Amino acid sequence: MFSNKKKSPFPSIISSDVEITGQINNAGTIQLEGCINGEVNVQSLTIGSDGRVEGDINAQEVIVKGTVKGTIKAKKVVLEQSATVVGDIFHDTISIQEGASIQGSMTQTTKPVAPISEKENKKEKKSA
Repeated sequence: MFSNKKKSPFPSIISSDVEITGQINNAGTIQLEGCINGEVNVQSLTIGSDGRVEGDINAQEVIVKGTVKGTIKAKKVVLEQSATVVGDIFHDTISIQEGASIQGSMTQTTKPVAPISEKENKKEKKSA
């Protein structure tokens, strides 16, 4: 249905007054200032200082300034000073600023995270 759309050069912004429950799939970039309760599958996710994810994150790049309660799987992870992560982190590269809080394990892996389009194609083939 949406396969003919071109990838936007602008991020999708979820503002601070928005709370989403359910699975999020986005082949582009999300700037999160609100709250997501559920799994997030994106190319790039930036969680603002007031942003919150309660669920697993699968992405190529994740920048955390806010709170994550769940597993992060990403090629590149950046935890800024105000970040709080309660859960495990699987990464290729990670940057942790002084002051960031982590309650969980960190595992370096070179196994690439599948892009969103590949995951969606696999799901469509299984359901067909």
